Amino acid sequence: MIGRKLGNRYEVIEKIGGGGMAVVYRALDTLLNRNVSIKVLRAQFSMDEDFVRRFRREAQAAASLSHPNVVNIYDVGVEGEDYYIVMEFVDGLTLKEIIQDRAPLPVAEAIDIGKQICAALGHAHENNIVHRDIKPHNILIGKDGRVKVTDFGIARAITSNTITQDGSVLGSVHYFSPEQARGGITDVKSDIYSLGVVLYEMVTGELPFSGETPISVALKHLQDHFVEPREINPSLPQSVENIILKSLAKDPLIRYQTAREMYRDLEKALLYPNVAKFSIPDVDEQQTIQMPAVGLRNAGMDSLPSRGQKPPEAVDATSLEAEESMKKQDETSPEGKKERKFWRPVVWLFAIFLLLGVGAVTAYSLVTNFMGEPDVTMPKVEGMKYDDAVKELVQAGLDINNIKRTDEPSNDVAPNVVMKQDQYAGKTIKANRPVELTVSIGAEKFNMPNVVKMNVNDAKSALRAKNFEESNITVTEKEDRDNSPGTVLSQYPDADTKVDPSVKVKLTIAKGVQKVKIPDVAGKTLDDAKNALESAGLKLGQVINMQSDSVPKDNVISTSPFKAGDEVEKGETVGLILSAGPTKSDSQTQPKKKNVNVTVEVKDGKKVSVKIVRNDSRGVSNVVDGDVITATKVYTIECIVTPDHIAAIDVYQDGSPSKTIPVPYEDE
Repeated sequence: MIGRKLGNRYEVIEKIGGGGMAVVYRALDTLLNRNVSIKVLRAQFSMDEDFVRRFRREAQAAASLSHPNVVNIYDVGVEGEDYYIVMEFVDGLTLKEIIQDRAPLPVAEAIDIGKQICAALGHAHENNIVHRDIKPHNILIGKDGRVKVTDFGIARAITSNTITQDGSVLGSVHYFSPEQARGGITDVKSDIYSLGVVLYEMVTGELPFSGETPISVALKHLQDHFVEPREINPSLPQSVENIILKSLAKDPLIRYQTAREMYRDLEKALLYPNVAKFSIPDVDEQQTIQMPAVGLRNAGMDSLPSRGQKPPEAVDATSLEAEESMKKQDETSPEGKKERKFWRPVVWLFAIFLLLGVGAVTAYSLVTNFMGEPDVTMPKVEGMKYDDAVKELVQAGLDINNIKRTDEPSNDVAPNVVMKQDQYAGKTIKANRPVELTVSIGAEKFNMPNVVKMNVNDAKSALRAKNFEESNITVTEKEDRDNSPGTVLSQYPDADTKVDPSVKVKLTIAKGVQKVKIPDVAGKTLDDAKNALESAGLKLGQVINMQSDSVPKDNVISTSPFKAGDEVEKGETVGLILSAGPTKSDSQTQPKKKNVNVTVEVKDGKKVSVKIVRNDSRGVSNVVDGDVITATKVYTIECIVTPDHIAAIDVYQDGSPSKTIPVPYEDE
């Protein structure tokens, strides 16, 4: 996708994120010359009408909103089988990244973020849109501090109510509300619950509910009470804890009823920090109300019961009258009498013949299958290997032909071991009784997830979600210049390999390259200087000879292009300038013109802006500036060199230094 131009307008530059349904890229809008974000539906879902419909719904939901705290939608398109949405580009971090980096956040900062999310939700709710997936991953924080709510991928109009779609509960399990967990009705109060979870995580650095599986987390949302925020962060004002407690009430009627109401409390939280603690109000069960029947109301006061009588139960007069009318019709109608007289003996005869047939079959089965068969005691074979269990059953007197095996996967029982027997141990049964044994085939295998390029913490979370034990995950660090520290460089087993949770997982992650200082090797011999560089973890580069009246021949004048004391990455290549002895006669010191071929490499057809700076006896000048190339190109640069001045050619790609080429006076 990188390098493509969507809609003949949006030039895709780099991948900046992604989820289960789509991948997000940074792109350049070539028409307006601005950065945009492009969300592209994953290829495997482009033929799925349900996902395409949900993807389009995101664009429609977000495009119907116009608010400074909601990510703007600029364009929607299809190119081939790629569905994409063009959105506002937010230069910053997700709230999840900020929480992971420095939670718990200062209370004032958390309240400010919460207020901006409330403002966005209030606007969406007033436009009849429920987000249904509020979580820190979907909250973007720009460098200017502006909060932007994004990802309306599962948003619905308020009138739609339900959060289930094709039998699946939508939303993120750690952040969704109890009504979402049970697949019930969702409205604005579901978003308020999710925002309460986000506030809880911001001020404590922890989630209110966590578990080994999504199901266990969902059940905790429904049943358990979380650790209250002030128990984790005692410095939290009571007013802020009250807002979180009210937002996370399991009963939607107790929560804030609107985002605007929650916004007002957040505004006042720091003005009035010392308030009474919020507690869930006791709601008495509604008493039964007896409704008088229509017929009784019409009967008059004399039909009412006296003070000592028990009042009659409320009834539906309409249904009562209809029932009485049908009874009378059945009793008085000649057709009803004839029909009842005809069918009653027919039904009785059919029932009698049916019972006689069942009795005959049962008696035959008893005589043929059980009479004369000896009784045996069912042994306990659970926990035994299947072959040993079969031997045990045969020795007990059971027929091997009547032993049925059923295989099932199990994460807890070793392969080929009996997990369950349908006849319990110690039970007396006939020797020819069928027996079923349920046998483990080991842990259920699944495709190994792809965690390469993830941060190591996200990778471990993805593996734990697949039931991998933390103790089975080993991490090895490797110095890498091209990836940020903590990025997964490789994994074992490879992605999409069939595995089970007991497999040992090995992750290789990037770590920063160590910095070292350039040693001072001036005056040393070439061998000594080389040894000094290698001892510092550096590599010897090009050696250039130059006349010098002060440094003896074959001794080092200086390092190049770095100076002694400069800090560079370990493993960097350092050149040496070696003395060629005193300056030669005038006839040997005339300037020389040299043509140097400079090769600029370009990979994968990427556009590269090239700048080449020449530094020779004529001074410093730009010989190539802003040349944009898409393939490897060779430039011929003319240099004028003298014995006492080493010319150099500096190459820059996209504004960053690429390489320096020294041009000595003497030919190598």
